[in-house]
Amino acid sequence: MVSTFHGLETGKRALSVGQASIATTGHNIANANTKGYSRQQVNQSTTPSLDVWTNSTNPGQLGSGVSIDSITRVRDRFLDNQYRDQSATLADAQTKQATFDRLESIINEPSDSGLNAAMDQLWNAWQDLSNNPDSVSAQAVVKERAQAFVEAAQSMDSSMANMKTDLNEQKTAAISEANDYLKQIASLNESIVRGGNGSNDLKDQRDVLVEKLSSLAPIKVDAQSNGAYNISLVQKDDAPLALVVGTTVSEIDDTTEVTGGKIAGLIAAENKVESNHSALISVATTFAAANNKTEGGTPLFSNTASITAMAVDFGATLGAPTAEMETDIKGVKSDYQKLVSTLGAESQSATRSVANFEATLQATENRRQSVTGVSLDEEMANLVKFQHSYSAAARLISTTDQMLDTIINRMAAR
Repeated sequence: MVSTFHGLETGKRALSVGQASIATTGHNIANANTKGYSRQQVNQSTTPSLDVWTNSTNPGQLGSGVSIDSITRVRDRFLDNQYRDQSATLADAQTKQATFDRLESIINEPSDSGLNAAMDQLWNAWQDLSNNPDSVSAQAVVKERAQAFVEAAQSMDSSMANMKTDLNEQKTAAISEANDYLKQIASLNESIVRGGNGSNDLKDQRDVLVEKLSSLAPIKVDAQSNGAYNISLVQKDDAPLALVVGTTVSEIDDTTEVTGGKIAGLIAAENKVESNHSALISVATTFAAANNKTEGGTPLFSNTASITAMAVDFGATLGAPTAEMETDIKGVKSDYQKLVSTLGAESQSATRSVANFEATLQATENRRQSVTGVSLDEEMANLVKFQHSYSAAARLISTTDQMLDTIINRMAAR
């Protein structure tokens, strides 16, 4: 025979589950706009059945209610990994695009005040001088145009040198930022393991840090059974470099091979600026040296091997331009045009890549949010459902109480 108190126990379990479901729904609603928050759900299952002896030879099974197995975050690990990979790719591309944009602003071509215009104006001044070799004013114009060229070249040289310094500082800051994230992740690992797998909000905090880290460098995340994350750096040889193992951190430094993310983009940017700077130096010094190839007279430029030391000799007596000068100048201008054209093409390609990667990442994020994000409409519907369940469980307890009252108070011996 089944105990009358069985209904109380079943109702009590149902009330507990209903209360937890309502509380979890409230937590979801409260954090609907919290960045990095993952929707949570109550996982429940039936409790073991009880044998009930009947008139047959086999006992019947009487359900004993429900219990809470766990309260977990709703996440899709595949989408999370995909998002991290795409985040690293986008950050790399964005860093390169920013570099190309800045280089283009330094070179500033086509422009009336750019290096190409300065070279054209100087060559035109030489042409005027060749038509009037004894003209003092024509010689003065050549020297003025030469000074404009020097100023344009030195300005670009200084800007590129400053850009290299700035990129190096950005790289150092990005590496430091990544190491800070690694330490925070290791600390959260410790807290999560100590608190058990139910530390949902701490796990959300850790995932926010992991996503920030993934924009700096390509990483692989291995979730452990105790709730900790082991994080490794993805490298070209497919041999991951361990960064976080439990609570142990191995920091990134300047010698670490980083193949993606903002850090890799900054390394590539440094190399790109260095190559463009070298090309600029070659163009400027070769052009200056070519302008000294006159027939007679004294050199227009001094210290032509260095942009920073290059100077115009305003006291020079200029000779006539030679065919060799013209040939060299045309060659230098051709090299410079190739430099500008290549930079423009690379910049356009980088812009297209960023647009494509942004669209891809946004699509992945939309899919992630459809899984892990909080829908207020859905939560409100759940709230009504859980409220009805809770009310029904309360009614079950009330009914059982009435049954007990009948037994205790109304079946007393008369």
